[in-house]
Amino acid sequence: MPLSRNRVYLYRGKNSHGKFIEGRLIAENSQWARHKVRKKGIKIQSLKQCWNIPFYKTQSIKISEISLFTRQLAILLKAGVPIRRGLDILANSYKKPAFKQIIRDIGNDIFLGDSLAKSLRNHPQQFNDIFCNIVNIGEVSGTLTTSLERLAYYQEQSEYFKKRVKKALTYPIIVLIIAILVTSIMLTVVIPNFAQAYSEFSADLPFFTQLIINISDTFSQIWPYALAAVIGGYFIIYSIIKNSLNASRFVHMAVLKLPWIGEIIKKVMLGRFTRILATTITAGLPIVDALKSSASAMGNICYAEAIDCIRKDIIRGLSLHRALGKQSIFPVTLQQMVDVGEESGSLASILEKAGQIYERDIELILDTIIPLIEPVMMITIGLLVGGLLVAMYLPVFQLGHII
Repeated sequence: MPLSRNRVYLYRGKNSHGKFIEGRLIAENSQWARHKVRKKGIKIQSLKQCWNIPFYKTQSIKISEISLFTRQLAILLKAGVPIRRGLDILANSYKKPAFKQIIRDIGNDIFLGDSLAKSLRNHPQQFNDIFCNIVNIGEVSGTLTTSLERLAYYQEQSEYFKKRVKKALTYPIIVLIIAILVTSIMLTVVIPNFAQAYSEFSADLPFFTQLIINISDTFSQIWPYALAAVIGGYFIIYSIIKNSLNASRFVHMAVLKLPWIGEIIKKVMLGRFTRILATTITAGLPIVDALKSSASAMGNICYAEAIDCIRKDIIRGLSLHRALGKQSIFPVTLQQMVDVGEESGSLASILEKAGQIYERDIELILDTIIPLIEPVMMITIGLLVGGLLVAMYLPVFQLGHII
């Protein structure tokens, strides 16, 4: 059933104990929604489709909020608080309506007999397969608190490095945008004023000044069309990438080949892969399921497809390190570490160590690059703006020859 055909319904009723219950569920139509509510043992008093829930889809839940929720739930369970009581406490502690409602829905589903993992699966945008699988294993094995702590740690580490990488990539982009805006303003506003003043002189202008004035004239005429072309091209390319697997694969591969951004992203992908695999294997998830979960969480088609190929090779009987060896996207050092882990029976700890190594590499790269970005970008803007100003004031320096 396509997800787009599903609708959200709000139900109210009483359970077999006469207690008033309300909540939300997703169903294809009202008949199926009624069936699902009655299956929960609820006598329906009202059922209506939520045509406008402003926070249900549009108000996003941050990963940091999910990790905080996971950490707090683990602390409450470790302190001996029943899970439904813990969820009520957490729901009352959050101000965001979206997250508050999601936690209450999870609590209602648990009250009606569902497991925590099954309740979480009703919210796939917030709790992915990795999260639900590890919670399910924790419930089955009686180690739910440990599983939640492990998930919280994994999410916190992932969010930390995601923010650091974003910071490293965002700063140059912001500076570049500012440089483009400043240059555009000078070409369309400042330089035409200088050109108007110099047009009264009968002498020829210096070559550099005349060149900048010509560029300004051309830019002033074409900038609306250039801006429309850039915006239109962006949406066209975005649509092609979104709807074409080959186009997405090409872009993801091209990003990996960029000079230093590609190296950072490769380290991030490898760190994410080893961390997820270590976390899921430690939790007790079979290697095939762990690989499937890690592939869906990569965020890069090249790595996701390579991991899927590894999973298929393992199903056919190949060891993990040999399957890794068939994929050139994974370095030889990782294959060797996995080989040692499989031989010694400590695969999860070896993968954890590999994840730490990749994270340290990311830290080293970022600590090297970030301090260099600011002066380089400032010098670039200074040269750009300074060059334009020099070009405009160059005739003033030769004023005696021009007049």
